[in-house]
Amino acid sequence: MSKVKTITVSNLKAISGLTADFNGSTAIITGRNNAGKSSFLRSLPDRLRGIKPDIIVKSGESEGFAEWILTTGEKFHWSFDNKTAKGERLSFITQDVQGNELKGSITQEIMKKYFPEIFDVDAFLQASPQKQKKMLEQLSGLDLTAINDRYKIAYDDRTWANKKLADAKANLKPVNPSLEKKEVEVFEIQQEIAGMELHNHKYKKATEEVQNLGKQLSASDTEIKRLQTLLKTAEADKKALEKRIADGDKWTNQKENQPKGDDVSYMLNKKLQDALDKNEAIKKNNIAIKSQEDLTELDIEAKSFDRKVKAIGLEKAKLIQQSNLPEGFDFTDDGILYNNLPFTKEQLSSSGIYIAALKLAAMNIGEVKTLHFDASFLDKNSLADIEKWANENDLQLLIERPDFEAGEITYELRSDIK
Repeated sequence: MSKVKTITVSNLKAISGLTADFNGSTAIITGRNNAGKSSFLRSLPDRLRGIKPDIIVKSGESEGFAEWILTTGEKFHWSFDNKTAKGERLSFITQDVQGNELKGSITQEIMKKYFPEIFDVDAFLQASPQKQKKMLEQLSGLDLTAINDRYKIAYDDRTWANKKLADAKANLKPVNPSLEKKEVEVFEIQQEIAGMELHNHKYKKATEEVQNLGKQLSASDTEIKRLQTLLKTAEADKKALEKRIADGDKWTNQKENQPKGDDVSYMLNKKLQDALDKNEAIKKNNIAIKSQEDLTELDIEAKSFDRKVKAIGLEKAKLIQQSNLPEGFDFTDDGILYNNLPFTKEQLSSSGIYIAALKLAAMNIGEVKTLHFDASFLDKNSLADIEKWANENDLQLLIERPDFEAGEITYELRSDIK
């Protein structure tokens, strides 16, 4: 493994000429805005990765170059001009055992070995939580789409089951264990009441008929006197009427044909109301029993969904554990976690966020153990924490910071960080 020893550029974009001798140390590179800090630090490795700026040669110049020398002796040289059709040449320079330089073209294999596709720390830190989650999945080679879909379905099912369970608990009614489940039969009582009403109506009709017959008898006596010629007929009618009256009196005077009293009506209606009240209590009790049975089923269902959610969560955690992600990273529906905290400024310190991002960048660092990032928003203490972490992990940092006094590009070696 190697680090960056020297970077030299000439007539590159805004830079006329600049050499920085880092000697493998972490360094802070400062300068005014648009002075060319990012171009100085990134243009050559970006070009090796296939990223070529529209304008390369400094305005007013016709040619230039950028060169990186590594601590292990390898050199990467990029010469460019605006005089030829091709306009550039990329070279890889090493030494043989005798110390002679060997110069050749840069192949895809060399590019991938020394400068593989980078994990853009700055882009990652500025991305939304969902975009950060996607970048992390791509970096680790994890495709959590299917398992996340399964987890969401199981999670929603569990939420739905728990809501049903909570609603069922809230709506539980007390159960009377001594109350039978079968409702009282009220039809016969209702028939008995209807029979009593029919009997009383019949008695009323009989009484009215007796009264009417009495009137007819009186009319018959008058008719006998007035119609002597019809005496026999009237006498026969009289006898018939007398018999009917006697029969009517006999029927109405019988005890079983006497009108039913209010006490009987009260008892029958009370009997009916008691039966209806009991049936209502039985209905409510049966509903309470059914609620208890449903509650048990809902509890079983909720626990089943909970086990399913936890099983998928364990499966997901195992996939993440088996990936090459650094320790401490995890995924949520909304984004990512680091050390069990949301990856946000509200939950993590500035240095913690940057160190986590640099850990990700270090996963795909290649042969050159050097990381570049913009520290514009970091305070002195946060930057010191990051440098200490890099030193402990034998990483070289090329840290870009603006110069608020509008100075030219300068650098400060930080080899004293422990």
